[in-house]
Parts: sequence; structure tokens; C-alpha cells
Amino acid sequence: MKTCLAVAFVALIVAAAEWTVAAQNPQQAPQPLKTEKIKDDLYVITGDGGNTTAYVTDEGVILVDDKNDRNHDDLIAAVKSLSEIPVRYVINTHAHGDHTGGNQKLSGAVIVGQVNERADMIKGKLAGAPSVTYNDQMTIFLGGKEVDLRYFGRCHTDGDTFVYFPADKVIVTGDCFNTGNGRGLNPTGSTTPGFYADYTINGSVLSWPATVDAALRLDWDIVIPGHGPPSNRAAFLKWRRDVDAVIDRVRTMARAGKTKTDIEQVLVREFGWETTGMPIRSLDAVMVELK
Repeated sequence: MKTCLAVAFVALIVAAAEWTVAAQNPQQAPQPLKTEKIKDDLYVITGDGGNTTAYVTDEGVILVDDKNDRNHDDLIAAVKSLSEIPVRYVINTHAHGDHTGGNQKLSGAVIVGQVNERADMIKGKLAGAPSVTYNDQMTIFLGGKEVDLRYFGRCHTDGDTFVYFPADKVIVTGDCFNTGNGRGLNPTGSTTPGFYADYTINGSVLSWPATVDAALRLDWDIVIPGHGPPSNRAAFLKWRRDVDAVIDRVRTMARAGKTKTDIEQVLVREFGWETTGMPIRSLDAVMVELK
């Protein structure tokens, strides 16, 4: 009980610090969007906000995540360049606004998310919470094509959806796996640049390995992360090993009484973490959970 209370208390401090940082820094100009073809019917739209995956069918488009509110017009223009048929479904991988910001503007589309994700959006007073939810597994069929939604447990948040396209052998992970930071960039070349649990909505570093291991039981070759360029199964497996290394190192140092500064230096020096950003700013809560 003491550990749970400590994590919750630290999470509130981290959340307040993140709000302060955001308030004190001017908003960066949106990055231009770029569309990349993954398979004949599957595309990823990168740039500002989280990655958006577009699945084109004869009966409409299925989107996975819809970036920030400010990206809506550019995102719709990018989708219309792929298909004139309207967006029928939007699947949210989790509650954060850089993945759900366009929900409220996509009138006519059904917003789908894991039941905890809807609760997280309502708790955070975010507009456009899903109207359709599921607990562990859901399948959408549209235009003769299948999309599987899976909930494997806590990692980045407590409502993360993995989206699986079985015909194309592609999986979308949301922020449970990233190849870039919040702007999709990876200046240090780290294989764990976006390893961040949001404790304010029950994310968990400790639960992360089991959650992503469940995703590995599916048959896929290509992975589309929450931020950064698409990758493949071999690179994902390398990242998975690095996750264990990060957790083991932080746990060992925390239990040995090392300071936050000591651990930050190791993460920056040995694992290529950036000196700013959400992963580093959440380190207090990570240390409490692992300790």
C-alpha cells in the first residue's frame, strides 16, 4: 500500500512539473505531415503528433489515432489523397491528446477505444471520448477486411490498444513502442527513446515487458510505433531486450540508494536517452515503482 501511495504522489508531482514545462515554453510549430505506404492498402502518416495509420477499404477508411486537434485539416487532406471514401472508424491507441485530438472533429466516424482509455479521456476532460469500447479483444470488419484490437495490460497507460492487421502482418503499438520522441525524432539514435509510463493514468514500467511480450505472440513482420518511423520484428526484439536492461539497471541503482541524478547520467550515457523529455521527467515515479 505504501508503494502504491508513493507512486501516486510522485505521479502527481511529475504531472504538475510537465504542466509547468508546457506552460513556460512556447508551442513549437507543427511539423508537416508525410504519408508512407506500408502495404497496398495500409499507410502511415507521420509528422506532428502521434503516428496515424490509415487502412483503406472499399467501404471506408479506418484510422488508428488522429494526432492533435491542430493537425485535423492537414490529416484529412492526407487521408483524402489516399481515398475519397469517408473515414468510418477511428481507433485510439490511448488517451493522450497527440493521438486523440482529432476525435471531436471527425463527425460521422465511430470512435473506438479500450474501456480504460475512455475513462482516462473523461477523467482528463478530453473531448471526443470513444463511443464504442471493448475490454480485452474486438474485431472490426469493413470492406471485406479485418482489423483486430487487443488489450494486453498496462504499459504506457492503463488503456493501451494494440491494433493488428492480420492480412498484412502489421501491428500498431501506440506509445508502448516508439522509435522516436514526441516529435518523431531520435537525435541520439537510442533504441529506447520513448520508454515512458504515464503514472497519472496508471501506466506501469513494471508491467511493460509482459504487455509487449503478448504482442509478440501475434504473427507480424512490420510494426508502426506511436512516434517515429515504422520498424520490423527484429528491431522490436532488440528494443525488447533493451527494455529489460533499462529496468534492471534502474531497479539495481534505486535499491542501492543511488540518486536520481546518478540514474539520469547512466540513462543518458549508456542508453542514449535525451536529457529532456517525458522519459527523463517521469524518472522519480519509475524509481519508486521499481524500488
